[in-house]
Amino acid sequence: MKTGKVYLVGAGPGDAGLITVRGLECLEKADVVLYDRLVNPLLLERVNEEAECIYCGKLPDRHHLRQEAIQQLLIDKAKEGLRVVRLKGGDPGMFGRAGEEAEALVDAGITYEMVPGITAGMAVPLYAGVPVTHRDFSGSFAAVTGHTKAENGQPSPNWKALAEGIDTIAFYMGRKNLETIVEQLTTYGKSPHTPVLTVEWGTTGRQRTIEGTLSTIKEKADEANVKNPAMTLVGEVASLHKQLNWFEKKPLFGQFVWVVKTSSFPGEIANVLRENGAEVLEAPCYLFNKSKVTFPDEVSRYHSLYFNAFESVSYFFDMLKQRQIDIRFLPKNISGSTQRIVNKLAEYGIFAEKQNIQNIDNPDYCLCIGSEESLSSITNLSSYCTHTVIKSSKTRETLDRLIQDDLINAVVLPSSKAINTVIEELYNAGVSAVEWLNNKTIICYGPHTKEAAIAKGLTVHSTLTSPNSKELVSTLRSDL
Repeated sequence: MKTGKVYLVGAGPGDAGLITVRGLECLEKADVVLYDRLVNPLLLERVNEEAECIYCGKLPDRHHLRQEAIQQLLIDKAKEGLRVVRLKGGDPGMFGRAGEEAEALVDAGITYEMVPGITAGMAVPLYAGVPVTHRDFSGSFAAVTGHTKAENGQPSPNWKALAEGIDTIAFYMGRKNLETIVEQLTTYGKSPHTPVLTVEWGTTGRQRTIEGTLSTIKEKADEANVKNPAMTLVGEVASLHKQLNWFEKKPLFGQFVWVVKTSSFPGEIANVLRENGAEVLEAPCYLFNKSKVTFPDEVSRYHSLYFNAFESVSYFFDMLKQRQIDIRFLPKNISGSTQRIVNKLAEYGIFAEKQNIQNIDNPDYCLCIGSEESLSSITNLSSYCTHTVIKSSKTRETLDRLIQDDLINAVVLPSSKAINTVIEELYNAGVSAVEWLNNKTIICYGPHTKEAAIAKGLTVHSTLTSPNSKELVSTLRSDL
């Protein structure tokens, strides 16, 4: 059997959008993914449907899987001939044990690749509005672990060199040893008035930034009950936070929204929510059921094509490509039931018109394309190209992590069908849907959805007349 390959991939510091293009490519092609606690669960949505996901989450002093077991898993899975991704928060080479894992892979004769990630020491300060270097404040930067494998866990860098020679110092995971960090830096000459930031869960909706100085930061972090993961930044640049803070000022900062999907339609509202600072889960995901597809042997024999479902446009052209059918054989008359479908067809160079299906000329020679559900009420046509969609299982892993970490605080229900969908997904996750949902902000589209939600025992906070992104942003913002 051919031996597989291991990819040691940096997931970035927390924001799911900060993974590199190369990292995402490795993730999407992986057969197995071993991921850490600090990896944003939303990245698991990008994993292949058939891939196995293994949680290796670690807390200080508590390990879900110990390092030796993780390394053995990487070796075992690669020996099965699989593409294995070890997905790590931040950068794998910055306090991420990539060196230890690479050494184990070399000893076992396993081919591997290291894929850099954006490290928290620079990204987290930047999300707090602070560049780690600045011509007026800082010309040098150091990254220091705030917790070591020593018996007492105390960091032991060259404190004198740090205090005297480095303008900006980033301490990773130094919350527990913050008192030691302060004492050592001041002992070796750093002014107690030096500005300091401690940032908890940086680059995510849980980000909290505590400002202080070397003389006050320990007390302030204690008062705020700051916990790891936390980055502590020491240096004059930290004073820029008040002026340049941008991330925490976004309108929906702190909101984690679950937009419940009932079809494979790509989301439009989700992107608007993200631009306004929210983290967004669009779930469940849907896939075409390849075992239930009907496609005509000869497309050219039809006089016209009629698209009755948005997702059917991509499906249809994918099928043309698979069957090596030249688009020049398509009929001249092509139309769709909605403007959204017409716009999608234009992306394929087909400039169609919106049309009511009842107005189709010569219906006996019209091919109607859509999902089984969308075509169930159409009776005036005789030829159909149908497909069905099924729910992807990959959302299960993501949802389990989000529920366990209690991240979701708002749920958007676009239709009454979405209510049954969300209840089913929560049931499969082992959660009481009514109890869990009644602790969230629930937003419904339309009075029928609201009535159906209430009938299931849910408390609806807001009802929107239509899927209007501006109205949704305004509603979520008022709930903060």
